[in-house]
Amino acid sequence: MDETTPTNPNVATRLLRAVLAKSFLEVLFICVLATLAAFKNYSPLLRGAIDATDQTRVTGWAHDPQAPEQALEVQLFIDDQFVATQHADAQRDDLVQAGATRSAHHGFAFTLTPLKLSNGPHSAQVYAVRTAAGVNKMLLPLAKQPVVFQVSR
Repeated sequence: MDETTPTNPNVATRLLRAVLAKSFLEVLFICVLATLAAFKNYSPLLRGAIDATDQTRVTGWAHDPQAPEQALEVQLFIDDQFVATQHADAQRDDLVQAGATRSAHHGFAFTLTPLKLSNGPHSAQVYAVRTAAGVNKMLLPLAKQPVVFQVSR
């Protein structure tokens, strides 16, 4: 019999169980790390909404409960094209009354009139800008789907 071959079948079973347990713990560790990194960068706590969209304006609010006094930068995209950026710092007393935020300065309002959009349907999406990995930035959508609106002049 070879020296590396266990003589007792219980030794092989225990060794196999130890290898499987180690592999399971490694996978679990990587899942925890990935979840923590995603939570830090994507912040599922980020709150906001697009409240009104028409041919003249896009309004709403954006708020990060982890930085309640900070006005988030928001960017407007119309038909998947960047249009404008601003800070969500407009007065919105209704947010405090509804319990969405402690500070009323989390609103935004983009004016669409200067864009001279063509007649027909258009889509609007507003993204909160977050810093990720140093100087890189990521965009987090405030609405699950772009809001479709009609332009008729």
